[in-house]
Amino acid sequence: MTAAEGITPTHSAAVGGLPPGTRLGRYQVLQRIALGGMAELYLARQEADAGFTKLVALKRVLPHLAEDAEFVGMFLNEAKLASSLEHPNIASVTDFGQAGRDFFMVLEYVHGRGVNEVLRAAAKADGVPMDCALSIVIAVAAALHHAHEACDAEGAPLGLVHRDVSPSNVLVSYDGAVKLVDFGIAKATSQAQATRSQAIKGKLAYMSPEQARGGALDRTADVFSLGVVLYELTTGRRCFFAEGEFALLNKVAEGKYLAPRKLVASYPAGLEAIVAKALQVDPAGRFPTTRALQTALEDFAASQGCRLSTLALSDFVTGLFGETPYPTTSILPLAVKQPETRPSTPKTRVRRRAGWIGGAVLGITVGVAVGAAVMWRQQGPPSTTSPSPAAAPTPAPEAGIAGPAPERAPDPPQPDDVEILPEEDPEAAKPKAKHNKKRGGKRRRAPRQTPSAPNVPSEFLPPSHRD
Repeated sequence: MTAAEGITPTHSAAVGGLPPGTRLGRYQVLQRIALGGMAELYLARQEADAGFTKLVALKRVLPHLAEDAEFVGMFLNEAKLASSLEHPNIASVTDFGQAGRDFFMVLEYVHGRGVNEVLRAAAKADGVPMDCALSIVIAVAAALHHAHEACDAEGAPLGLVHRDVSPSNVLVSYDGAVKLVDFGIAKATSQAQATRSQAIKGKLAYMSPEQARGGALDRTADVFSLGVVLYELTTGRRCFFAEGEFALLNKVAEGKYLAPRKLVASYPAGLEAIVAKALQVDPAGRFPTTRALQTALEDFAASQGCRLSTLALSDFVTGLFGETPYPTTSILPLAVKQPETRPSTPKTRVRRRAGWIGGAVLGITVGVAVGAAVMWRQQGPPSTTSPSPAAAPTPAPEAGIAGPAPERAPDPPQPDDVEILPEEDPEAAKPKAKHNKKRGGKRRRAPRQTPSAPNVPSEFLPPSHRD
């Protein structure tokens, strides 16, 4: 499925856009198949319980237009109108949704090509065969008549007008099925708020004269546009063309085009009369309905012995583009699932900041504690060159005087009094001090007592001064 307003088919994986595996609701993107100025089309996989999968076409509003309330409203209007239409020649809309800031609609996937692509490829060959051209136009006429006759839920006629019937909005599947797509600018005359009455929307070369002038529209506007498509399919040439939009609008408004027999000498007179009636400038002179146009074309085909067959159309399209296998869901493994992107809320941002601050404070606290411990170990025990009062020798009691032994001060903590596991010792990997290397790595000995030091019993000395 490659045709939509302003959408160019890519037939390859997307460069940019949503990457394969992105999930929008219950749909998983497989690859982008078309890109336009307002929307892009993806091949996607619908998933459900019990392993149910189905290929669909997912039409997504481009991000820079998702903020445009008017465009989103028009997009939603298209989804509502198209979803109410059920016809074999209309590509059905099955769902509409929003995922974050993305608006999308889901359509049936049509495995085929747009009529615009068919025209370009046929121009390099012998053109479109008459029976295939008539088969396409007759199918579109039936689809338009169904849309024109559509009613709302209460049975009131909608007065729906497509307003954008063009080769790029008609698909032909490789099986020969014809599908009308893109009701993006369709207008229900019973809903005045749907579009502004004076707005000119659509493709200039395919709009009716009254549409080019910004006038009121009814179903005969679609008759004119379908007449232009019939002209191009049967002649292989453009109906309205000019240099510049203003000149083109003037030609359309005045209905100036070359008669088909001036381009193709063998063009049937009966078919030229049908084209001329469909392309009347005055809506009253046209076929009143697309059903009337369809009847005229079928009668002409019968008079010419043309066999209107989907098989012939299938063979023609396949001959132009070759055998194209139907895509499978194995394009992306089922195991690849990405969570939907959700915009962060203020509460989420506050929690993240609190977590970052808490982590930073914890890291600083741990760093300060470890640094203090390392510095304390590097300094070693207190120096003994000027012993502190607690480490000074305690004078022995005088002889003949009985009394309790003097109370000694608590021993200061020493590094040698603490057992450190090898894997937790931060100093284990460091080279030994020079004085330890000279003494063979033995433990530090207690300083020698000076001659003037009294003979103090060892039990009254600090542990580090005992022999």
